[in-house]
Amino acid sequence: MQHTVIVVGGGLAGLTAALHLAERGLQPLVLEADPQFAGGRVAGRETVTIMGADGHTWTFRAEHGIHGLWSQYRNLDTMLARHALSPNLVAANRQQWVHGVRKRVYRCEMGRVVRRSWVPAPFHYAALFVRPSFLNMLTLRDCVMLPWVLLALLVAVGIDPMDESKANRGLDNRTMADLCRHWPPSLKAFVASLGRSGLSAHPEAVPLSGFIAFMRFYTLLRRDSQAFRYFAQDSGTALIEPMIARIQALGGEVYLGRSVNKLEKTERGWRVQWQASQPSEMVGESSSLAKDGLPIIPADKPFSPTVLEVETDFVVLATDAPGTAKILSRSPDTQLLAANLKWPGALETIVVRAWFDFAPPPKAEAGLVSGNFTIDNFFWLQTFQDDVQRWHQATGGSAVEMHIYGPPETVALANEVLQLRAVKDLQRIFPTLSGHLLHTTVQRNAATHTLFGVGPASTHLGTITPWPGLFCCGDWVRHATPALFLERACVTGIAAANAVLTALEQPNFEFTPMRPPEPLARFIQAFLSGASRQRTRR
Repeated sequence: MQHTVIVVGGGLAGLTAALHLAERGLQPLVLEADPQFAGGRVAGRETVTIMGADGHTWTFRAEHGIHGLWSQYRNLDTMLARHALSPNLVAANRQQWVHGVRKRVYRCEMGRVVRRSWVPAPFHYAALFVRPSFLNMLTLRDCVMLPWVLLALLVAVGIDPMDESKANRGLDNRTMADLCRHWPPSLKAFVASLGRSGLSAHPEAVPLSGFIAFMRFYTLLRRDSQAFRYFAQDSGTALIEPMIARIQALGGEVYLGRSVNKLEKTERGWRVQWQASQPSEMVGESSSLAKDGLPIIPADKPFSPTVLEVETDFVVLATDAPGTAKILSRSPDTQLLAANLKWPGALETIVVRAWFDFAPPPKAEAGLVSGNFTIDNFFWLQTFQDDVQRWHQATGGSAVEMHIYGPPETVALANEVLQLRAVKDLQRIFPTLSGHLLHTTVQRNAATHTLFGVGPASTHLGTITPWPGLFCCGDWVRHATPALFLERACVTGIAAANAVLTALEQPNFEFTPMRPPEPLARFIQAFLSGASRQRTRR
């Protein structure tokens, strides 16, 4: 078999690259290792069935975690709109900060307050300091140390982690915990809760470069960059499946259960060796014989994995960091250089969902959690997801999703313990839920979530790799864009597609630029960046 382009990995980055290539008539072949779901960390997952008191059954589809679109996801928005794939979205309204100290629970509204602040960026968090609920959470030490905390965050405005200049070498091998080490307790807990919810890890594990990149992209440079819109359906239904359908309509192919073992350089381009982990047909294909020649065997029949090789001109590696490292280290033509590359960390995360026969009037649809709790955040699903809204309207019940990001000793606990702790945390925050629990689920997400950090170009793999005809994309891949996560996956997917188009002497796709920083933030950024460069020259 021969193909012009093979995309290895069917997550958002790989599907973005494939969609852009298919749009130019190249008919890419996408190989996804997961035998059930494409989409990677944006995939929809198994369904959960709840039996109502009247005997009616309700089904809810799980996902890796709550997803939606931030206002700065400009390229993702543009791509979906161009193909008429824009999903139904529900604008986020209120988000609480919930902080536990001993037996007390403090809370304050912070999402809309910061987003609508009358103070320009990067000082817009000052709006919190005129709210009694926020001030009640601070200690005397917090008030005394406040100028130092603000100064540290202000310095972050002038540091671009994507800049490879010598001025940024101070970020190497430092973590978010190093930045916050001497901060007062409440302000430290608040900023740590932002970092945990945004980067899915505790401060001791978060690279300082990743934390600064996160703060700059999502909150520091513009007030409206915090604006978020939830998917009204699970992310697989809302985003991934429509993208796959569009790729196939344009002549591309997407296969599940196809695990790539290694790559070999050929005179033409590359030979991709892959294995069918289980009988799995092309997405959307209903024939008894898949197009790769493997028979579609019912799941109850025995199946022997088959190893196949495919010739191609170009390969786009769109797997997560651990998967990419594995493929390159197994491939004779890439393993030598791959051994010296720096691979971003990958995290296991926990999702706990709970259904109740009672719905407390939520003052906010989501919350960040800090202090002596196990959970790191929560989302009331009936406030934005269609299927849960219908269940809520019919039964008066509620459903909440809670995320646990660590530390490692917490993630290592048994599912039953995590489930119990999460529900107890939620009932401590919302005491009226006690005695109303109907059902809970615990889902462990594999250790593939990117712990974003920036390394030197010589060791941090970029979209353009050292190997001709081999390109990379993903939310962990080095690229000049300041974007993170879904937007970074989309941008690097477009960049990988453009690299193939350049090699074929076809015009490239244009990127949609980010909204610039607000005027005051732009001035401070330019001033601090200039001072840093001057100090480096001296």
